[in-house]
Amino acid sequence: MRTLAPDVVERNYARAPLTRDEVEEILSAVSSPAEVLNTRHAVAKDRGWKATPPSREDLVAAALVDNNLLRRPVTLRGGRAVVGSDEGALRALLG
Repeated sequence: MRTLAPDVVERNYARAPLTRDEVEEILSAVSSPAEVLNTRHAVAKDRGWKATPPSREDLVAAALVDNNLLRRPVTLRGGRAVVGSDEGALRALLG
């Protein structure tokens, strides 16, 4: 892990799976599961989640099986999230 700011820690979930609490925290910081859904993932395609995003509960369950259903990176701070590498949004979140 790498500390990016006093209250922001990098968590590489490609190396170590996320816990239920971590997935729930991510989903609590966004307005919709669609914001963090990796629509290019085979499961998302098979289930038609690009057109009709999953419920929060369905995404939690699926992400616990395969964290790659969540887009990366996800940056959390103070109950807010930035999904992806939007430099301006990251600066605003971390600034």
